[in-house]
Formats: sequence, structure tokens, C-alpha cells
Amino acid sequence: MHNDLRYDRVRAALPATLPPISRVEAERAARRIFRHFGSVTLGGPHMTHPAKFNGRVRRCWISKNPTGGHLKGWGRLIHDVSHSIFRRRHPNFRPHAGGHATLEAQIAAHVVSQGWLEGALLPKKSTLTSDQKREARLGEIEAAIKRWQTKQKRVANALRKLERRRRATLRALNLATGASISPSRAREVAHDADASAP
Repeated sequence: MHNDLRYDRVRAALPATLPPISRVEAERAARRIFRHFGSVTLGGPHMTHPAKFNGRVRRCWISKNPTGGHLKGWGRLIHDVSHSIFRRRHPNFRPHAGGHATLEAQIAAHVVSQGWLEGALLPKKSTLTSDQKREARLGEIEAAIKRWQTKQKRVANALRKLERRRRATLRALNLATGASISPSRAREVAHDADASAP
């Protein structure tokens, strides 16, 4: 590939020196490239399923230092992902068949145009002060307390309703039998009735 003139378009689409790339950037970039270029509508007649990212970030994609070429860092990520998508698009083609260079050049241009080489995929740093973070955390805790209090009220209401049903069942049982039974025995009968109810 180093001397293959077809890949001049890839080299022309990327800066000679590529910036460092973190694991987070690599994963986000790969996922977005697959989503953008992996559609079945963009593939050949034998492509029956979209090309999807499996979530695995290769170590050779990550680099703490600037890189060049396609052996490590951004260049390697673009090269590897383009092969995965090309293989899904054209399962009967050789890895470096004519269309692969075109696809890799398109992906390289997309990476540049999206600003990913300038850090667009890096996690945004929080600008909140320590007090603001504590206030936000306090708000989350108070919201959680309110949710649990609401659940507590629902439980209390349900218990009150059940207690009313139990007392009503005890009264009905005493009237039906015409006999006076002890409260403890009545509770046992009511409990058995509730247990057998559908």
C-alpha cells in the first residue's frame, strides 16, 4: 500500500502528521464511521446486512504521540475500519480491490471534515466548581428522597385499604354465622379468606 498510487487519495486527505488519539476518541470515531458508511444501501449486491462496529478498540488505534501513515493511530483506525466495511460491502472482493482505496479516502475525508482530528470527539471537561457539583448532587439526592416518599405514601394507602377490607370481612363473617367469635379467630378466618381469593 505504501507505493500503491491508488492510495494517494488517502494520503492527500489526511495531514502528514496526525494528532494523538485516545481510547474514547477511537471508539467514538469507529462507531460513527460504521454508522455513516456501513449502510446496506451503500454496499454491493451481495451486502445483505449493515456493517456494524463490534465495540472492540484495537491497541494500535490508540497513540499518546503524533503519528503518520497507517501503522498506528488515526491512520491505522481509518485503514482497519475501511477494510471491515469494504469486506461487508463486497464479500467476494480481494481486500485491496479497486474500490477499497476510494472508500478509505472517503472515510479519511469524513474524519477531517468532522473535526475529529481537532479533538471534537474528546469528552467535554466540566466547568462546574466544587460547590456547583455539590449543589447538583444535593438536588439529585432530594429528588430521590421525594420519589421514595411518594412510594411510601402509596404503601400506606394500600395498607389502609387492606385494613378496611379486613374489618369489613370480619363484620360480614360475624353476621353470616350469627355467632360471636373471638377477634383473633375472626382475623384467622379473614386471613384464610383473603389467601383463597383470586
